[in-house]
Amino acid sequence: MKKYFSYAGKIGVLAAILSLLAFFVLGALGDDPTLKSIIFSFAITPFFIGAALYFIRFKVNDNHISFAEGMTLGFVVYILNAVISFIGIFFGLLAWPELFDRIKESKVNITLEKKDFTIEQYGEDIFQTTYESIQELNIFQIAINDFIWKVVFGLFFTIIISVILRKTNQ
Repeated sequence: MKKYFSYAGKIGVLAAILSLLAFFVLGALGDDPTLKSIIFSFAITPFFIGAALYFIRFKVNDNHISFAEGMTLGFVVYILNAVISFIGIFFGLLAWPELFDRIKESKVNITLEKKDFTIEQYGEDIFQTTYESIQELNIFQIAINDFIWKVVFGLFFTIIISVILRKTNQ
């Protein structure tokens, strides 16, 4: 198992580096990087999980991998991606407060743009509660949101890819 975790760990770290690079490059380009970073993660997560499982199955494990092995290795990949990205975004936004301010301003503007729709659909109280919570947005919330999405995507894709690539020696 140590060999499996070694490969999955390296792939998870690579995924996290690319995720952080995407987040901060998009931030440097002047946009709110949160949504585009989530979309980027949605695109790369199956690639990295699939690469780890494919590599283990065909290069290390003589053309077999069980569903449980696939789920375990996929977990290592997406959890490393999520944890390292969380830490990187958290400390990156602490070091770059202008980016955090831009993200917060963008979220406030989106909330204000959707004001009429929100009030019409849910009422004034819900809009006011939402607006106040966006005003109180902090760096931890940005980082934990990214973490949660990476875990959700990772679990979803790990299940699918583990089913597709499973092959036992029976």
